Amino acid sequence: MAVDLQSSRTALLSAAARAAHLTVDDEPFLFRDTVAERVLGSTGVEMIRYHRQRGGHPIPANTRVTATVRSRFAETALREAVDRGVDQYLLVGGGARHVRRARSELARGLLVVEVDHPGTQRWKRQRLSESGVDVPGTVRYAELDLTLDSVFDRAVEAGLDPSRPVFVSWLGGVPYFGRSELDRILADLARTCPGSELVADYRVPPRGRDTRDELYVRAVSVVASEGGEPWRSTFPPDGVVALLGSHGFAVVADHSERAAVPADLWERRDELVPGGLVRLVHARRGVDR
Repeated sequence: MAVDLQSSRTALLSAAARAAHLTVDDEPFLFRDTVAERVLGSTGVEMIRYHRQRGGHPIPANTRVTATVRSRFAETALREAVDRGVDQYLLVGGGARHVRRARSELARGLLVVEVDHPGTQRWKRQRLSESGVDVPGTVRYAELDLTLDSVFDRAVEAGLDPSRPVFVSWLGGVPYFGRSELDRILADLARTCPGSELVADYRVPPRGRDTRDELYVRAVSVVASEGGEPWRSTFPPDGVVALLGSHGFAVVADHSERAAVPADLWERRDELVPGGLVRLVHARRGVDR
């Protein structure tokens, strides 16, 4: 069956937000993604222009906060995992973040396996080739449909060693799945070796949001739904602890956007304000089942 070379709309919006952050917002930057704009190419021109024209508006500003904070949080946790001896990195729906990480000093000896939807994956790989971005030989790719396929099996087929711990980054994905789907995916990820780690972001229920958060939800959830990617789940922090715990993952950190990065990054002159809608969680598989 033919697969369209078309990326996820929400993935494109997140990449555009990371790219725009470097020209729209002031320093200190929350995260430096120097690859995103190059990979997006003509597809991202209008998206990035929107940020530049309306940079101070709460909706694009919140998008830039979420896209950059979660990437920084994940990379900080990855660095700490590598320091503990983890040498495998599994990205579920990885965008082009693997390129930045695989080219860095940190990634020497780090196997990077990225799994993503076939259409998104093929579009992305085509764009990497067309834009001349050098992808190191330590990067492996696998195509899958998260609603049907096993992340663990696809990753192992791509070269992941199931006998060694792996750091799993699943950013921007949890809200698009219902509870039964999340249980299936987490049960699959629980097949990773004890000592493996997981970083993800999730959205909180209405009672945990403020007015600015609700404005963002009303605007962005409509765009996501129209693009065939409706939001399907929210969790309070204790709900995430219970969900992950039921699959053998112990939460080691669960932060708001404000607490997820160093406090001095919020001493700003621009319009970036951390919100309460999104939280970042870092969990680890115990040595005992």
